[in-house]
Amino acid sequence: MKFFIKKFHIKSIQAIITIYFSCLIIIIVAIIGILSYYVTGNTVRNNSGEYVYQLVEQVNYNIEYYLKNVEYIADNLQYNKDIQEFFLSKEHKDEKTEAMIQEQLNAIVNARTDISSIMLVANGGSVILNNSNYKLKDNIEFNEYLWYTQALTNNGLIFSGSHVQNLLVGKYDWVVSCSTLLKSPTEKQYMGVMLIDINYNLINDMVSKIKLGEKGYVFIIAPDGDIVYHPKQQLLYNDIKTEDISLILNSEDGNKTVKEDGVKKQYTIVTSKYSGWKLVGVVYMEDIASYEPYLKRFFVIVSILAVFVAVIFAIILSSNMLHPIKDILVSMNKFKEGDLEATIDIKQDNEISEIAKAFNSMTKRIKTLVIKNKEGEKAKRKFELKALQAQINPHFLYNTLDSIVWMSEVGNNKEVVEMTSSLAKLFRVSISRGKEYITVEEELAHVKSYLTIQKIRYGNKLDYDINVDETLLQIKIIKIIIQPIVENAIYHGIKNIPGQGKININIVKEKDKMIISIEDDGIGMTRETIKGIFNRSGGESIHLGGVGVRNVDERIKLNYGYEYGLKYESELNHGTIVKIILPINGFEEESIWIK
Repeated sequence: MKFFIKKFHIKSIQAIITIYFSCLIIIIVAIIGILSYYVTGNTVRNNSGEYVYQLVEQVNYNIEYYLKNVEYIADNLQYNKDIQEFFLSKEHKDEKTEAMIQEQLNAIVNARTDISSIMLVANGGSVILNNSNYKLKDNIEFNEYLWYTQALTNNGLIFSGSHVQNLLVGKYDWVVSCSTLLKSPTEKQYMGVMLIDINYNLINDMVSKIKLGEKGYVFIIAPDGDIVYHPKQQLLYNDIKTEDISLILNSEDGNKTVKEDGVKKQYTIVTSKYSGWKLVGVVYMEDIASYEPYLKRFFVIVSILAVFVAVIFAIILSSNMLHPIKDILVSMNKFKEGDLEATIDIKQDNEISEIAKAFNSMTKRIKTLVIKNKEGEKAKRKFELKALQAQINPHFLYNTLDSIVWMSEVGNNKEVVEMTSSLAKLFRVSISRGKEYITVEEELAHVKSYLTIQKIRYGNKLDYDINVDETLLQIKIIKIIIQPIVENAIYHGIKNIPGQGKININIVKEKDKMIISIEDDGIGMTRETIKGIFNRSGGESIHLGGVGVRNVDERIKLNYGYEYGLKYESELNHGTIVKIILPINGFEEESIWIK
């Protein structure tokens, strides 16, 4: 470890503590992870085997319960009075009794969809079928059938493997045969043999639903090795698939591991004490081991998280030891880079905390001075803008008064009155009792007064149109922001074109914004000219009636924010559109407009 630290020139105390602590945790986690992996693997395999055994036992219990139910039916038929009387008679020719027995058998089969057929075979060879439509094949020798011979030599119900029953003409059901001896009431002699064929589908339904992993399954074999049920029975008959029947028959109940075509699988064997059948659960070891990649991934993730937590813990530990000095250095660097909010969080009371207190006090005083300086500059700028706004273009005033004198001399008294009244209204709004905000209605009245004066001066050279959303009329805005743009449109746009020019003023609402659009059909501007309007470093901006466009834009931004202001759209020889973008919000100041 020391070699590693020296080789990479690690000098930070925090880094050294982190490295030592992390290495210790990695070693501990690796040991615990490997041991846990093997212990967990063995536990999972054992639990899996136990689970499969319990599952197969449950299937065995269900099948035994069903077979006992079949035995119950056989017992009821065994002691049926009509059957005993018919089979004990020597002639076996009582057609009425035979019809009654057949009707009873048929009622049982019709009520039980799991039973394919019932057959009673008397000693003399007489046969009663559950259905009169069934016909026994000719030349049947019952002594050639195991179900018959085994019933004669054994007590209780005998169960065969699954097979196709071929005793009846035109009926070839896949069944499991259950046979038993029909005994006389005194049990001194037997009367015949009873055969109950169970639908193979019932066994299939009971067993096929059991899933043991991706490939696993359950199958059943009879004591003689015949297959009672197998999900791949046809493959077994065609020798495409094999099962180690000999091993299963000679094995006690439990788990046995075998190898088939290089693939390991586990037999879980449960023997039915009632039927003698062996139920075998087959689980492929690769399915049992399918958890291993997830287990490995789990331990890898846990190990990584443990190491991560260890590193974090080491960092926190070393940070708590060294944080006073480190915090001072970090805060000083932040303050040096211009972060005036940089302070040191004092959590301890020692010598280093005194340095931190002095640093915090110094940054607080500097921050106060900077804020005061910015506020002073902002206030100064506002005063300058207000002063600029209050100025009246002397050329405009001179020309207006000169026009009034000229019209008075020629006797145009009506125009004199109109121009004088408009000039008075213009001054009234400009002064507006020193208030900064007026309503949209008042701002439009100011613009109309200005346009009236210019209309009288220029005659048919100028025309205008004003459209406004009436819901916006009482909203307050900063004053005299439309007239300078209109003045610019006249002097720099319309004045320089031949013929009549027109100015359109539209005020609309767009979501939470008010859009004031001033459009003229004058000579327009190039993109370079538009850029020069807002160029702060390019000297004076284009002036509009004594108030620069840049100053109008800055007044809006100072009052509402930098997302608002002026937006120009213009093309040379195709006119100009100036959009004033304002928020829709009101001010509590009282309107100064006097009608």
